[in-house]
Amino acid sequence: MFFVLTCNLNKTEIATLQKTAEKQSLPKKERILCAASDVFLAIGFEKTSTADIARLAKVSKRELYLHFSDKRALLAAVVDDLQSDMQRRMDSLWASGEAMEDVLLNSAKVIQRFILSERFGKLLRIVAAESYNTPNIAKQFFETGPNQGRKATARYLKEQMKQGRLRTADPQKAADDFLDLVVGAQLMTAVILGQIGPATPKPANTLHAVEVFLMIYGNDVPKRTLKDRPRSAR
Repeated sequence: MFFVLTCNLNKTEIATLQKTAEKQSLPKKERILCAASDVFLAIGFEKTSTADIARLAKVSKRELYLHFSDKRALLAAVVDDLQSDMQRRMDSLWASGEAMEDVLLNSAKVIQRFILSERFGKLLRIVAAESYNTPNIAKQFFETGPNQGRKATARYLKEQMKQGRLRTADPQKAADDFLDLVVGAQLMTAVILGQIGPATPKPANTLHAVEVFLMIYGNDVPKRTLKDRPRSAR
């Protein structure tokens, strides 16, 4: 029987939690983490209890506490799981052997989709609210997410500078400029305030961001713009 807090949820939220409840083939720790993530995002951190999470994961509270010391430890694990997954996707893109322009464009698209995702937005707001009580959660969110992303971007750009594809500059500053163009303060503010709908980012936005970046840092900017590139490379 599905637990009582579903009376306060809409159909979409209930469906999400039910999908979690069906993942009983996963190891217990993964089931607990999956349940915690879905319940946190469905009803918020404060309204969630460890009993709710244990019930959804179909484990006892004792089993839950064998893996996680408390609810905040679960939130920290959820943050780490989300950020690690994104970092793996970005590492794969940075390591691709495609043309630099295509790598930058594809990376910009992935970053924007991630930032605009409902999951990221909700978790960001949960972490921001909880940071008053647990500053380490916010620090972890920043270090494993934005800061790691910045470093990985800088490493890729530094290599492109060595190869002569970008002009020589401070890789960290170049990474900051690239990420600011892709994300931007206006977009990030909308995400924090929960004013982003489930819309796919427009290709023109990421295209413009990459073109501006290459205008600033391109060592040998081709006469044709990214708009002229084959459709498969956009």
